[in-house]
Amino acid sequence: MICVLLALCIAGNINTFNIIDTTAEKNLRGVLRSEVDRSVSKDNIIIIDSLNNIKGYRYELWCLARAAGIRYCVVHCDVEEDVCRKWNKEREEKRESTYDDKIFEDLVRRFEKPDSRNRWDSPLFELWPSKDGVQQTSAALVSAVSYMTKKVDSKSRDVRVLQPTIATQTARTSEANSLYVMDRATQRSVGLPELRSLRRTFIKLTGQSSLSGRPPPSDAEGAKRMFVDYLNRELGTV
Repeated sequence: MICVLLALCIAGNINTFNIIDTTAEKNLRGVLRSEVDRSVSKDNIIIIDSLNNIKGYRYELWCLARAAGIRYCVVHCDVEEDVCRKWNKEREEKRESTYDDKIFEDLVRRFEKPDSRNRWDSPLFELWPSKDGVQQTSAALVSAVSYMTKKVDSKSRDVRVLQPTIATQTARTSEANSLYVMDRATQRSVGLPELRSLRRTFIKLTGQSSLSGRPPPSDAEGAKRMFVDYLNRELGTV
């Protein structure tokens, strides 16, 4: 078993304290997501050391885990806003990297706290650093490590291995017939009228919040990805 640590600043090669452009932030999240996608494996434990403040992004990471058929969990450090401000100020006094006021306020405004009732936030292990501190023996960390490393068999009930849906499973074809399969799969053409009809249906369903229980997309890129998933699902059944 290999443990792989992925962090936003590592993947993007910049200091995340200096992110002031939303486009750059989205691009960095995309880079990190790609790194996760490349690294995810049943033989690896992936630790994503990054802001988990956007529920739509947590959902995307959960989807990657589901497609790979592996375990998944969220570890959340729950800290009061005033304590965060205090810590940020103390870092500034020590001449360490800090969030400026504008970025700090923006992060607070956009923060979407993990909720264990959401499948993409479950199981949720919470830490309270300002009250209990964070140690290697912290109960939440011990529980998270146990959950991710515990041996699973047919009798296991306390560990859930995500199961890929039919749409996310990769068809396993031999190298000899892969080109034939690709050719057959791409022969059907999709006309503009059909795409327009699918778009109208997608928007209607999104408004009714009935697209497989997904959370509303948090940005334009998330909406695009959701629409592509919808098209893949609808066209794949024809």
